Amino acid sequence: MHVYRVVLFSLWVMLAGCTNVAGDKIRTVTAPEGGTLPAEALMRTAVDFFTEAGYACSPEADSRLRCRKDIRDLYIHQTHTVVEVFPEGDSDGSDRYLLIATRWDEGMIPGEFISSEFANADVADFCAALQVSEQGLCRIEE
Repeated sequence: MHVYRVVLFSLWVMLAGCTNVAGDKIRTVTAPEGGTLPAEALMRTAVDFFTEAGYACSPEADSRLRCRKDIRDLYIHQTHTVVEVFPEGDSDGSDRYLLIATRWDEGMIPGEFISSEFANADVADFCAALQVSEQGLCRIEE
């Protein structure tokens, strides 16, 4: 009976899988010097940019945006990245927004074999596009 429990537990552990999350550096998006940062314009720009980059975006009514992109979809392991943009603090009328990117690894590859380092090139490109269009500036939070 003891061997049966060990085999059953081992099988359960193998099939249960792992979820690992790694985050990029948090960025604050602010208005360019002497300018304003309207929420509608920022969200529209972000949706257009990330949709073109292959993300599925779901804007929310309260000036929040969540975009998801599948990076790897194997039988035993899936990886996707999530980008979120939302006002800093509790107020909706903020001129500062947080830009957060995370990578989600789910499947049967243990976390020891997955890098905990993550840098989302799409987020860096979005920040560069904001600066070039003089719509906003991204600053990395320390």
